[in-house]
Amino acid sequence: MALALNHPLSLPASRFHRVKVCGTHAATWHRVRVSATISPEIVTAPSYIPAAPIFLPEGLWTEIPGGVTAPKGFKAAGIYGGLRAKGDKPDLSLVTCEVDAVAAGAFTTNIVAAAPVVYCRNVLDTSTTARAVLINAGQANAATGDAGYQDTIECANALAELLHMRSEDVLLQSTGVIGQRIKKEALVNSLPRLVASLSSTVEGADSAAVAITTTDLVSKSVAVETKVGGVPIRVGGMAKGSGMINPNMATMLGVITTDALVTSGIWRDMVRTSVNRSFNQITVDGDTSTNDCVLALASGLSRSNCISSLDSNEALQLQACLDAVCNFLMAWLLIFYFYQTCRLYYVFVFLIDRGLPPNY
Repeated sequence: MALALNHPLSLPASRFHRVKVCGTHAATWHRVRVSATISPEIVTAPSYIPAAPIFLPEGLWTEIPGGVTAPKGFKAAGIYGGLRAKGDKPDLSLVTCEVDAVAAGAFTTNIVAAAPVVYCRNVLDTSTTARAVLINAGQANAATGDAGYQDTIECANALAELLHMRSEDVLLQSTGVIGQRIKKEALVNSLPRLVASLSSTVEGADSAAVAITTTDLVSKSVAVETKVGGVPIRVGGMAKGSGMINPNMATMLGVITTDALVTSGIWRDMVRTSVNRSFNQITVDGDTSTNDCVLALASGLSRSNCISSLDSNEALQLQACLDAVCNFLMAWLLIFYFYQTCRLYYVFVFLIDRGLPPNY
């Protein structure tokens, strides 16, 4: 199965230098090969393109529309809240679940972790569930000390009050300029409008995916469906990240949702496995952001049998779907990093399924 990106600025191949980047991991796919044709000329990147299409290989799943809102019980929204330094691109994103969702997270290994990362770690150390993920773009709220952490708490409290839930039900992610605190007043004042915009539609998922981007050229959103014990379950996800680019920008963020019914310990193991098989297999600029974070929520509303063992067939099916979503979000992060920073004209990504011949 191949992914291809063609751009209208394409030039004859004879004028390009060729660069190939290869990597391996132990996930569903045995090998991932990214071949990039690089122009020696400096070209200004085109304007932002929302909702990049993601094409999945054949497997135990079917690709479906909806991103993070595809699984039952989830809504999402993205709006402009005045947090960006310039422009009016959406900068506030929200994903909610109508029930207490089993929660898991994977966080940066940077010893200088941003306030929202520290906050989420603390929440998930004491709680196994969450109901909302709030993401802002514009300020990373990293290296902001106790004041930045207090801003995170106050933003969580304000959203929890609007959504009629506990403060610890709200998780937060931030991306933007390191050293800058969140524009708290602008964020809090925008929350009623953000909550009113929540939708379980594809448009809701797309707007949320767009709102978390910073230097990204496109948003990244995908969803799949499979059957567990004859019951359909869905896994959706969105991500952002094009590399830190320079020391004052961040970050790789991801939000994963599913309606599978799974115990907390098993879900955390699955998320850790998928993150290690995907996002942790790539590096684009050698930087580990202060804000890197993947959060995953499982609503259980599919009414499938509860997955309580990693060795069960149901667990293997859910893990395969989770791997697929994470791997293809990872692939698009890598593709558009090269596209943006290396003046990429052609990109071909070949995902070679384990056991298939190399020329598949």
